[in-house]
Amino acid sequence: MFNNAGLIGHLGADPESRTFPSGSQVSRFTLYVNERFNNDGEVQERTHRFPVEVWGKSAGFVKDYLHKGSKVAVEGALAEDTWTDGEQQKHSRVVIKARRIENLTPKAADQDETAAYDDEPEF
Repeated sequence: MFNNAGLIGHLGADPESRTFPSGSQVSRFTLYVNERFNNDGEVQERTHRFPVEVWGKSAGFVKDYLHKGSKVAVEGALAEDTWTDGEQQKHSRVVIKARRIENLTPKAADQDETAAYDDEPEF
């Protein structure tokens, strides 16, 4: 089986980050991706929003270096999150569980040299 998603877009808001008592970290953000298409000779644009979840050291990278408007490349797997709300209604959504994040925003002179973080395991 093959489950891989790759997108380039902008963060719609600052990422939300959390550190658990165990020390593991998670960062979440919404990636906005624009699509241009031709509709009967008229060029139109549509914006798609994709929830992204990042765990481990990559979550720290997201927390420290990305913010609203940052242009990023995201590579990961699609996963379905399911939950039941307080009224016992079941909900689900597809989220990108990122394995690789690359900051594509042009660096200012005072920014750190770190441009990407890859959580691929080392063998």
